[in-house]
Amino acid sequence: MPVITSTQHKTSAPAGPASAGGYRIAAAVQAFGLVLLALPGMTGALPPWALLCGFGLSLLAGWAVFRRAANTAAIAGRDPGVTAALQQMEQLELTRYRQLVQFANDMFTWHDADGSLHYVSPNVRRLLGYDPAELLGQQMFRLIHPDDLASVHLARADLLAERNPLPITFRIVNRDGVWVWLEMFARLFDLGEGKTRIVGVSRDISLRREAEALVRESERFKALFELARDGLFLIDARGRIVEANREAARELGYHRMHLIGMPLADLLAPDAGNDCLLQWHDYFESIQNGRPEQVDAVLIAAGDQHKWVEATFSPISQEGRPMVLLAVRDVTERRQDAIQLQESLGALRVLHNRLYGIIEGSDDLIAALDNGFHIIAFNRAFKQTFEQHLRVPIELGFNLLQFLANDPEQMASAFISLQRALAGEVFTDIETIVVAEQIREYEVKYSPIRDEIGGVVGAAYVARDVTGRLHAERELKTALENLQQARHETEQANRQLTEANSELLRQANQDGMTSIANRRYFDGYLAHEWRRAVRQNEPLALIFADVDHFKKYNDHYGHQAGDDCLRQVAQAMAQQLRRPADLLARYGGEEFVVLLPGTSLSGAVFIAESMRVAVEQAGIPHAASDTTSCVTLSLGVTSIVPTEAMAEGFLIYGADQALYIAKKSGRNRVHGNPL
Repeated sequence: MPVITSTQHKTSAPAGPASAGGYRIAAAVQAFGLVLLALPGMTGALPPWALLCGFGLSLLAGWAVFRRAANTAAIAGRDPGVTAALQQMEQLELTRYRQLVQFANDMFTWHDADGSLHYVSPNVRRLLGYDPAELLGQQMFRLIHPDDLASVHLARADLLAERNPLPITFRIVNRDGVWVWLEMFARLFDLGEGKTRIVGVSRDISLRREAEALVRESERFKALFELARDGLFLIDARGRIVEANREAARELGYHRMHLIGMPLADLLAPDAGNDCLLQWHDYFESIQNGRPEQVDAVLIAAGDQHKWVEATFSPISQEGRPMVLLAVRDVTERRQDAIQLQESLGALRVLHNRLYGIIEGSDDLIAALDNGFHIIAFNRAFKQTFEQHLRVPIELGFNLLQFLANDPEQMASAFISLQRALAGEVFTDIETIVVAEQIREYEVKYSPIRDEIGGVVGAAYVARDVTGRLHAERELKTALENLQQARHETEQANRQLTEANSELLRQANQDGMTSIANRRYFDGYLAHEWRRAVRQNEPLALIFADVDHFKKYNDHYGHQAGDDCLRQVAQAMAQQLRRPADLLARYGGEEFVVLLPGTSLSGAVFIAESMRVAVEQAGIPHAASDTTSCVTLSLGVTSIVPTEAMAEGFLIYGADQALYIAKKSGRNRVHGNPL
């Protein structure tokens, strides 16, 4: 072992009792250091710092003994016996230190600051498998794990800077290539003249690190066990629940402590397909020897509720004991959904069979084509019809356009229709197909076929034979057109008849010469207005007018001039009437009658006077008149409020009497006769 050198003191202490006391103190310190070095070998319980302290105290005690021996030798001077005794004692002490270091459980190293090894204790064989000689002069850093080099260099820098002893933990590779965890307590020694050495006391802590890792793993396992979203159980070989997490207790509605110690069989619902789990011993062995297994099970929750769970059994070891980790997830809703799905699928299969029967039994031609115009589905009617039409067998994968190549027009039409359907359009068209040498007309509906995301993947073709319907529609259209023509002709005939009837009625109710109402129309109108006046208790007035000396006018001017005269008189009289209900009529010959509904006697006299003046102002020459040189009128007026006890003749009689008086009074005048 390298010897630490130091400069000698200039003066030596005298020998004697004082020297003996110094030896006793040094011996006590040395003994304490030796005890600290020996205890780890016996108990392995002291930390590295205690070992380093023991090693340091032993070195210091040895150094003190060596210095005391040197001083004693100097004092003895020329006494060879004393010198030999001191050298023998020094050699004995050094041998003792070397044996303690060599046989200690820990590994001692002496190396430079750059890691070059100057000394390695023999215990390196037991810890790392190396021979001390093969490590001398080697860089210690090359044996350290790359991930730990940074922390080791940092600790070395702290040691060189602060010069305080410190522990360093790192991994080092042994001769077999296995990484061994070491804990080194390092201390810096100053050799003088700027030289330093590092003394390291290292102990194998691999087992402790593994224990710490197991503790950390256990803590992580506990955290994951508690925080898991699934219910977790630990089950031993006897089928008892050793541990359960909070989620498991919540899922089943039990208190957590109630579950611990409960046999798993008590949670399994009977008659629910859990027979394999009831044979727990065999099932436990199969899980331990195999992979995790997942089954569906029914567990009994609080309140005797049954819950479907997805149970996953995994082998696990806890503190060296084989166990099973059971993870359960409530799948009751999923199970119910699955049952509903199965029921829906069953109903869908029934519906599919029914639809298939309907489609297959339909007389409509039904087919589906992909984007390349290949037939991917068809029914019986489509196959039979198109085999007769194209005269080739129809099979799945059949390209419809390929067999229409002989008819370019039909091929182009089919291509355009299918392209429209593949573009997403839904439409209906009429197409002709030759079947059994007969031209049949089909109403074809094209529509797109979409996938689950809405993309068009094909086209649907549904055709119905409408030959008979279209023929009937054409016949019906022709019949309707003929009927329309007949109705038009009938309407035209009716219009002509109506016009003729209107003309007949007009001729029947109108005077042909003067174009005013005739006597027949007047009689009917008088009866109607008479009844209305009776209902409404209103007056009804009547005017009789006669052309003065009209016979002489005819004799003088002729009958043609007489007719013209009457027309002019009628026109002049009609211009004096303003109300639609007032009626002017030719009563006969040169006599005119005026019916005025709702008019009193004074109002009727006023109208009559205006007529007389209008005719006179018309200035129709009458050279044969005894009254004036022009045509004039004599008018008789009467008015009455009719009652149920009266008749129309009473009104006519009153007006006729008034006319008679007007004529007797000299003509060309109006006379009112109150009734």
